[in-house]
Amino acid sequence: MSEINVNGQILNSAEDFAGKDHRGLKYGDGLFESIRMMDGKMPLLPDHMRRLYRGLQLLKIKKPKHFTTAFFRKEIQRLTGLQKNARIRITVFRASGGLYTPTSNQPIYLIEYQSVKKSNWEWLNKGLTIKVCPTVQLPITPWSGLKTTNSLPYVLASLWKQEQNVADCILLNQLGFVAEASSSNVFYFKEHQLFTPTDQSGAIHGVMRHQINRLAKKNGITVQKKEISPDELFAADEVFLTNAVQGIRWVKEIDGRTFQHKMTKKIWEAL
Repeated sequence: MSEINVNGQILNSAEDFAGKDHRGLKYGDGLFESIRMMDGKMPLLPDHMRRLYRGLQLLKIKKPKHFTTAFFRKEIQRLTGLQKNARIRITVFRASGGLYTPTSNQPIYLIEYQSVKKSNWEWLNKGLTIKVCPTVQLPITPWSGLKTTNSLPYVLASLWKQEQNVADCILLNQLGFVAEASSSNVFYFKEHQLFTPTDQSGAIHGVMRHQINRLAKKNGITVQKKEISPDELFAADEVFLTNAVQGIRWVKEIDGRTFQHKMTKKIWEAL
C-alpha cells in the first residue's frame, strides 16, 4: 500500500501519523470499519457508517457535521482513484493528548485500502474446517458490538487457529455461550430455521450479519437470535460465517462434526 488518507491529506506512508502521543497507539482509543469495494461500488457503506456513528457516540468522540456517508465515499474515492475492487479500512481515533483522561474528544480519521482481485463475494467450493477456541473468552460489555482498535482477543484467537492449522475458530463469551469467530459472525441452520447469537453475546454487531438477517426474512426464512451453547452448534444442520469483506463462508467441520451447505448456498445466492 503506497498511500493513506489522513484527515483529508494524502500521504505516502503512516510514519508521520502515528507519533508518540497517538491515542490509538497508546490506548487503543478508536474505532474502525472494514468495507468491501466491488466494481467501484460500496453497497454496505451506509450500514458501516451507522455503526461508526453509534460507536463514536458510545465512546464520546465528537462526530463532526461533515462526517456523512457522502463525505467518506468521496474521501475513499480520492485515495483509491481508478481502483475498482478493494478492501477499505476507515479508522477513527480520538485526537492526541492526555493520559487515560483525554484532553480532546475531536476525531482523526485514517483511510487505507488493499486491492483485491474479485468483484464480488465468492462462494467457497470447499467448506471451512474450524475448532472451538478454549483459550479466549469474549467479555460482554456495552461496547462489545463495536469494532474497536483494541483487538487483542481476536489477535490471540487468530494465533491459536494458526497453531491448530484450521481456517478459523469459534469464540465463546464469558458465560460459555457462542459469540462469534475470530473475524466473523456465526449463523447456523437447524430444520430450516436460522439462528445467530444475541446482540448481548459479546460479538461484534456485524454489518454483513445485519444484511443476512434482512435477506433471510425477505426470503421467508425465520431468524432467531438466542444464547447458543457449543452443543447446540455441533447439532446444527449447517453452519456459516459472515463478514463484510468475505461475505458468506460455509463451515464443513467443527471439532470433527460435519455439516451440509444447501440452505447456506441459497442465502449466498440471494446476497
